[in-house]
Amino acid sequence: MDGDITLASKADLAFDALRFLYVGFFSSVPAWARYTVLALFALTVVYGFAGRLRKRSADAPASTADVEEDEARVR
Repeated sequence: MDGDITLASKADLAFDALRFLYVGFFSSVPAWARYTVLALFALTVVYGFAGRLRKRSADAPASTADVEEDEARVR
């Protein structure tokens, strides 16, 4: 399987994220469960951000300092 498969629409993802946050902030669950939900959401956001940074830095072109040039002159 390819790693670029999307299983749900972006609207479904946004709805699920909002529902997840609603449970974390406004539900009547015990405090330990609420904090666990909020911590999981925060870790998911941080993991996604770190993944994008890793991918962005891996796709960066090589700098000119990495290129070795010989002494031959070219016209």
